[in-house]
Amino acid sequence: MLNFLKFDCYSREWSDFILKNRLNENEYNIHNYDVVYGPIANDKIGIQIRNLLENNIDTSTFIERLKYIKGITFQYFFGTDKAISNLVKI
Repeated sequence: MLNFLKFDCYSREWSDFILKNRLNENEYNIHNYDVVYGPIANDKIGIQIRNLLENNIDTSTFIERLKYIKGITFQYFFGTDKAISNLVKI
């Protein structure tokens, strides 16, 4: 069985997870999930992430601002060999 983490929407938990991963400077995952599903932290929200990291806004403001960005999209992250070995070509 795969260790799976799911974020249904922008949230404080999602924000904490994204920031920890963005600040990770080594080549290894900082979590033990095989698969992570959730909103994409792409260029559309990059400026808000920078504002948060530079302490120009707090986490609550960060999450609130994301609600107004159109076109929320989701992604899967397959972060382990175990997860990748379970993929099936269709």
